[in-house]
Amino acid sequence: MFDKIVGYEGIKRTFLRSLNTLEPVHILLVGPAGQAKTMFLKSVLQAFGHNKAFFTNQSKSGLIDVLFDMRPKYLLVDEIEHLRSEYQTILLSLMETGILTQTLHKQVRQTQLRTWVFATSNGTKRLSEPLLSRFRVMYLNEYSFSQFYEISVKKLLAEGLSDRAADDTMINSR
Repeated sequence: MFDKIVGYEGIKRTFLRSLNTLEPVHILLVGPAGQAKTMFLKSVLQAFGHNKAFFTNQSKSGLIDVLFDMRPKYLLVDEIEHLRSEYQTILLSLMETGILTQTLHKQVRQTQLRTWVFATSNGTKRLSEPLLSRFRVMYLNEYSFSQFYEISVKKLLAEGLSDRAADDTMINSR
């Protein structure tokens, strides 16, 4: 499932274990840009498709409607720190109780959901402590030069360069 991601073997194993549990285990990936956080979420989306997984980034309106209508097993939130606080509160309730509740204009709608939340963030300062406590927080370290080199060559090969041209491009860029 995570073939395109270089390194992070422990995180890959944790994700796979979480995906195979009967009860939701929520994972938050934290680290600097360019460390494959979003690739983890997109790998889950690709493996399970749009029927079981929903990918969102930042503060998309309509997130709550999607949860009520689609009822995804996996909610994939890229850059969760940018979600508006009201969405973070709703997610916290969902993660704590399995109950999704929304109040609009003195009308309440509520449903029971069994949803795993997988999210990414560049940092945790903008997330509430209660929300953070619901996640298995995993920190991604920056790639080493050799990992960066491997990723770059793979990307160049995927773009259609020959093995030799990709290698030469990386050697000349040092």
